Amino acid sequence: MCAKHAELCEGCKKKLIDEKLKQCATIFTNLGMESTEEERRDAYAREQELLYEIRAIDKEKGDRLLNIE
Repeated sequence: MCAKHAELCEGCKKKLIDEKLKQCATIFTNLGMESTEEERRDAYAREQELLYEIRAIDKEKGDRLLNIE
């Protein structure tokens, strides 16, 4: 929530979504050639969690990211 509004304004939504997308990118950047299958599964699971958090903020954008029609 931004200080000026009772709920998330568009600018705050954008910043929050951008931060979550950056976290998604970082998850996979930190995986290496020697990462285990379990680490890769965990990375995909964490990415899904973040994408559903984005969907809670902006349903339309979250649906696009999750390929939900």
